[in-house]
Amino acid sequence: MSFFRKIGRSIGSAFKKAPSVVSSIFKKAPGVINQISGGLSKVGDVLGKVADVGSSIASNPLVEAGASALLGPEAGIGLAGLGKGLSYLKKGSQIAKGASNVVGARNVSDAIGGIQKLKDVAGIAGPTFA
Repeated sequence: MSFFRKIGRSIGSAFKKAPSVVSSIFKKAPGVINQISGGLSKVGDVLGKVADVGSSIASNPLVEAGASALLGPEAGIGLAGLGKGLSYLKKGSQIAKGASNVVGARNVSDAIGGIQKLKDVAGIAGPTFA
């Protein structure tokens, strides 16, 4: 058998297999997308809870007074910085939840709505979707 016939058969068999491979990928894609969306949602939930609990502890005047008394006035300033960091963590949780909504969107309008919410959370100015 000539070299070119062997190549021709290999290429031909690849083209015969391609539709089944593509079909298999598209059959599995919704499940993978749902898992990604669910994972992002769970990450958002965990980050939100950590931020809420941390903020309530850091903003407690008794904790601030105790830290300042034990560690000095710098500890109070540190708690204020911790509160600011936790607010960024809360924003991160909102972004993860928004990304989950975009990834898991079932139609274009849901995806556009999710993108708009992400823009609002992130404070990004840009074109709006009608």
